[in-house]
Amino acid sequence: MVQGQHKSKQGFTLVELMVVVAVIAILAGIAMPQFMSAADKAKSAKEVADMQIIKNATQLYMIDRNVDTPPTVENLYKEGYLTENVKTPKGGNYTISYEAVDGNTSKSVVVKSSDGQ
Repeated sequence: MVQGQHKSKQGFTLVELMVVVAVIAILAGIAMPQFMSAADKAKSAKEVADMQIIKNATQLYMIDRNVDTPPTVENLYKEGYLTENVKTPKGGNYTISYEAVDGNTSKSVVVKSSDGQ
């Protein structure tokens, strides 16, 4: 080594590393609520889709069997009208009823979720 030349140290200082960690933490803090919101929206969309599928399967079941009493989701699955015993996104159950619609004389299949929708 020639006199006057100093060997430079390579690497990052503690301050530089702390700045990088702080920036990552701020970005994660901004992004996380967006991801959580997207997950909630996906669960809600799945629940709405499940309810429509169950309603359609129930209507087919009632027409095929010529009955006025709706089956349970489990019966729809056992009879082959559903490909799975559908549960709510939180693991609850769907209930099926056959009710009069807003003062009309006709009835309609109503599917409700135990999760509150």
